[in-house]
Amino acid sequence: MSKKNNLFTDKESIKTIDRLRVIYLGIAVFFFFLTEIGRNIYRPFIYSNHIDDFGIADSIGNLGGVIVQIFFTLAVLNSPGKKAFHVIGFIVIGYILYEIVQPYLPRGVFDWKDIYGTVLGGLLSLILLLLIRKTISNRVLHKF
Repeated sequence: MSKKNNLFTDKESIKTIDRLRVIYLGIAVFFFFLTEIGRNIYRPFIYSNHIDDFGIADSIGNLGGVIVQIFFTLAVLNSPGKKAFHVIGFIVIGYILYEIVQPYLPRGVFDWKDIYGTVLGGLLSLILLLLIRKTISNRVLHKF
């Protein structure tokens, strides 16, 4: 993995534990639990009470799931600089392509709300990433 040839990380970053990497992991864990609460408590409540929440309950898995996957991937790869944006784009496009091929998979169902949820989750991840990078000063905690 040379610095120039890898789209998502570089040799130095992947061997470094820094403050941003720990924060990314914390965000991934937080949104994992938030997504599970949404799927197991919020969604049944919305459905059973016939509340129109503009499709949030329908797409909460994609909305939260894409945020979890983005920040978990950022934590694993410790993507520096612009490479973090490559991770976001790759995961969002991957989710959208997966949704498009759903009808051709066993038991798969295409749903526009899932695509909207994925795009919204990607945008929220981008905003969160920019806020973190603007407000948190990164510091190396350990190098391997």
